[in-house]
Amino acid sequence: MSTSSTLYSRLRGDLRLSMITLFGALTFVGIAPFVAIRASRAEWLAAGLDAGMMLIIAGSVAYVWRTGRTELVGSINAVVVSLVCAVLTGLLGEAGHFWTYTALAANFMLAPRWLAAACCAVLLSAQLWLGSFSDLVAAAAFLTSALLVTLFAAVFVGLSERQHRQLLAMATLDPLTGAPNRRALEVELPEAVQHHRQRAEPMALAVLDLDHFKRINDRHGHEIGDRVLVDLVARIQGVLRKRDRLFRLGGEEFVLLLPATSAGGARAALEKVRRAVEAQPMGPDLRATVSVGVAMLAAEDDWPSLLARADEAMYEAKRRGRNQVRMYPPSLLAGDRRGGNTDPQPLPATG
Repeated sequence: MSTSSTLYSRLRGDLRLSMITLFGALTFVGIAPFVAIRASRAEWLAAGLDAGMMLIIAGSVAYVWRTGRTELVGSINAVVVSLVCAVLTGLLGEAGHFWTYTALAANFMLAPRWLAAACCAVLLSAQLWLGSFSDLVAAAAFLTSALLVTLFAAVFVGLSERQHRQLLAMATLDPLTGAPNRRALEVELPEAVQHHRQRAEPMALAVLDLDHFKRINDRHGHEIGDRVLVDLVARIQGVLRKRDRLFRLGGEEFVLLLPATSAGGARAALEKVRRAVEAQPMGPDLRATVSVGVAMLAAEDDWPSLLARADEAMYEAKRRGRNQVRMYPPSLLAGDRRGGNTDPQPLPATG
């Protein structure tokens, strides 16, 4: 996957990241001319506040892309924008009020609702205290219009976030089992590979295939087959850690991502998964087993090669009799190049 595709996938999949990025770009384009104008007029304090706000927001956008901490960065931006807007009101007088509406709307797009509401309350209080209104009616008109903008922003952002969650679930979750689907895998796996490579941490990837699934469908019907898949996912997820990720690749095939996991840890986890699947019948005269192939992340890997090695190990488990776990170690990559033995290796028994 190209860099541009990865960036687009992140923006498409994370609404708040998109908002923070758009806010940063628009802030730079919109505020930079006023920094120049105020500097030319020797309004150094106002120009400095604007420039400082731009630098903080630009730095926060770079930080959020590197770390993914959207809630923290959005909160910082909302606080900074509200404080700068309040101070500018005291410096610029009536002209400062015009920036208030932008800040009120931006707060809800950037920060959690409780913090956005608090920032808006502080900002409006500062506007009323520091602002220069001709009379009480003018102040009341400003407050009413500002509260309406705040209300509309809160409602709009709330609806947008809910619709985004619904669309994201439809696009990335398997409707039958509720597990993340292939599209989610193609987004998360490249990120996981990059993350673990940068930190030199071990990572395991496993491919699981339900044994004799066609026979189950033929003998018991597709409705029972669907129930078996749902039960299979529930059993697997019941023995996983919270950070592990199970994806439905298609049909009866699944992919399991085990972050920050050594070969020994993967061995124990996958044997636990295998035993959980075969432990209890899934219905009258119906037992299910899985064949599992696992590969450890190697320095030479990209995500397709890692997935391919795990898939090859899974097919080896099928060939060797099913209901077992086979490992394709990263060291065999060197064997591939030297023409050495490249058969996936069986996992030792764990108890």
